[in-house]
Amino acid sequence: MKLFSVVTAAVCVTALSQALAADTPRGDYLIHVVSRDTIPVTLSFAGTVSADKTLQLTAQMPGRIADIAGQEGDAFAAGIVLIELEDSALLARREAALASRDAAAAEIRNARVQLDRERFSPRSNAANTAPGGMGMPAMMDQAFANPMQNMMGMRSRGADRTSDLVGMETQLTQATTRLKTAQANIREIDSLLRDTRGVAEFDGVIQKVHVEVGDTVQPGQPLLDFSESAALVVEADLPIRLSRTLALGQPLIVALGADQRLPAPVSRIYPVADPRQNTVRIELTLPVGAGATPGQYVEIRVPDDAAGVPDQLVIPQSAIVTKGGLPLVFTVDRAGKARLRVVRLGNSPDGKTRVVLSGVNVGDRLIDQPPPGLRAGTQIVQPTTTPETAQNAE
Repeated sequence: MKLFSVVTAAVCVTALSQALAADTPRGDYLIHVVSRDTIPVTLSFAGTVSADKTLQLTAQMPGRIADIAGQEGDAFAAGIVLIELEDSALLARREAALASRDAAAAEIRNARVQLDRERFSPRSNAANTAPGGMGMPAMMDQAFANPMQNMMGMRSRGADRTSDLVGMETQLTQATTRLKTAQANIREIDSLLRDTRGVAEFDGVIQKVHVEVGDTVQPGQPLLDFSESAALVVEADLPIRLSRTLALGQPLIVALGADQRLPAPVSRIYPVADPRQNTVRIELTLPVGAGATPGQYVEIRVPDDAAGVPDQLVIPQSAIVTKGGLPLVFTVDRAGKARLRVVRLGNSPDGKTRVVLSGVNVGDRLIDQPPPGLRAGTQIVQPTTTPETAQNAE
């Protein structure tokens, strides 16, 4: 009977060892030794997500809204006309200015031809310049009056020719002036036509539309808000004491939601403080694809280097497993076997570690990143030999 019991016990032990061996995960284990550390205090502040670039289009001249490219939330590429005013009156003025320019150009051509003719073929003493049916008065002047006047010094032929040349040059100058005036009018009208169109200066989305098609607007009236869609920033007001501890490029934790936290570097620290609230505004640059929207409320976590909680037990977040709603950790006992312990957790100072209030002690060995299927009693490391264990073995 005793022999049967011994054999049965041996069979059970063998079966249990085979089962444990089958459930034992293979591979190396990361061992973390629990220690105490000083946890810096992290303060939370409210922040607002906004676009890195925001453009507000305002009316530059009175007019009526003719077209709006889209509505709030619509995305457009750079160079697209977002809003447009009625420009029929300006187009009519431009046509008139073009006609004036063409007329001035024709006058310039005519004045140049007349000036060249006067230079090479003077007409001051020509017979066909004087009125009359057959040109007889002019012929009489050429035959009798003009020679007598020249002999008496009453008339200078060179003065007449100079007068004619100056008159022709004056006509050319006046025509050139009219051409420049018409060209200036065209440039002015083109500038006004550009002011009737609001163009997207960068890729972005329409944030807010202040008018409707058909509305009459006046200069300075807001028409449309356009913001960049790719680059987003977080704006927050911090106490002056904390703002002085920050540096450009320093990453801070931004909480977009209950389970979404990501680092964002400090991109700007305003040099002027708010005298009423005694705060300084800072900006954080969110990474591309963060999933935030302009106007969203967020929280930023700012470490307070001047304060801290000393002597806190800290363990890696990756060492914690949850079973049945309880936080557990695998410890390694003196025999080198895994043991499960229930722990009570505190806050997470950096998102990678966790403060432990109870359940482990300084010097305990934890299994970091325990593999799936790990069970209590699994042999993790070789047993630790101490005088007590040696005496118990004897």
